[in-house]
Amino acid sequence: MKKLKFFLPLALIALVVSISLTSCEQREDWRFPELGNGGFVKFVQQPDTWSGSDNAGGTSIVKYHIGEDPSESSFNAFVEDPTGNVVSVEYYVEGDFDGAPEEALMFGSTTSFPFDVSFTTADMAALFNVDAEVFQSGDFFEFMTVITTDDGKIYISRASECDGCPLEAGDPDGPGTWNGGTIDTVVLQGGDTGDNFLLPAVWYRVKYLAP
Repeated sequence: MKKLKFFLPLALIALVVSISLTSCEQREDWRFPELGNGGFVKFVQQPDTWSGSDNAGGTSIVKYHIGEDPSESSFNAFVEDPTGNVVSVEYYVEGDFDGAPEEALMFGSTTSFPFDVSFTTADMAALFNVDAEVFQSGDFFEFMTVITTDDGKIYISRASECDGCPLEAGDPDGPGTWNGGTIDTVVLQGGDTGDNFLLPAVWYRVKYLAP
């Protein structure tokens, strides 16, 4: 009788564990991407004219003020790969000034770090093929990236993390394609959120405004 009393609790525990394991099996329509280090680059040092965050299409990104007078202003910074898994990064830039093109232009690319992302007003005038005098106080340049990691994933600063993904499990229009394109908003905001000092160089603006 004592043996029976001993085995009953063990059998009950085994049954509960078995049910738990079965219920935790991953359903096909609940797939999640494999987790790991994403594509991320940061400034080696915080640019001297750091000035909080800016709203870019509903996303808070870091911004830098480099002086009100474009003729005397320049941006000086290097970026690095803190996790060591980035095989390439491409920088694109959009201008916000009178007569600026709607599409982004290639600013530069690299497969090694640190990478110099500095520029002068003359550099941007040459890139956009305009006279340097067109730039005025309040104008800005918005930098975006396409980052490729050593596992073949591509991270695009403005892209959604999932194309055509369902809003809930079992959606017949799912499961969509995970592309890993979104960087968490806390990361994009960098030191502006709780002094995390991440110094992201993934998506940022540089403005002609007083520091």
